[in-house]
Parts: sequence; structure tokens; C-alpha cells
Amino acid sequence: MLIAALILLLLVGWELHLQRSLGKAACIRARRTGWVVIEVRRRVSMQRLPQHVSEFPVPREERILVSRLLGIVLWHREMSVALPEAACGHLAEITPQDFDRQFPSWLRLANGPG
Repeated sequence: MLIAALILLLLVGWELHLQRSLGKAACIRARRTGWVVIEVRRRVSMQRLPQHVSEFPVPREERILVSRLLGIVLWHREMSVALPEAACGHLAEITPQDFDRQFPSWLRLANGPG
């Protein structure tokens, strides 16, 4: 009984962590099939890379494919691409269409699942 309660507590904690993390990314595409929702979420930010790669944060766009059942995240897969250094000054102005072609079809606005 104690082990089941601990596992449940861990699952709830992990779900809350995922909800908080994914909540910072804007949904750019969603498709509902019954109780399941497939979303593509997007986040543009300056990301710190490992020290041996870059000493400074670099602009990146991240897209996340999310599968939800009744609002609960079942699975997610992330991918990010580098943006030009010139994007640093206007990250908030970058639209999903600007670098859409750099992502695989399953993460693009109009193609793939979702």
C-alpha cells in the first residue's frame, strides 16, 4: 500500500512538472480524436548550451509534440533548431512560420500528425 502511494505521488509530481514546463510553450497546432489530443507546442528563447559548445546563450526555437489523454500528458517529444544570431534582439517577434521549414513535417504548422 505504501509503495503504491509513493508511485502515485511520483506520477502526480511528474505530471505537474510536465504541465508547468509545457505551459510555458504556446500551442500552435492541436487535433482532438475522442479523449486524445495531439498538440504541437512552440517556445523561442535564449538557451545556454554546454560550456564546450558555447560560452554564451544562443537563440533557439523549440517545438514539442504532446499527446494528452483527458488533459493528462501521456508522451512528449522535443526538438529544437538554432536561430540566426540576428534573432537575439527580436525573439518575441519571431512567428511560427519564420523557421517552420527547419523542422520535420510532424512538427510543422500544416503537415504531419495533428
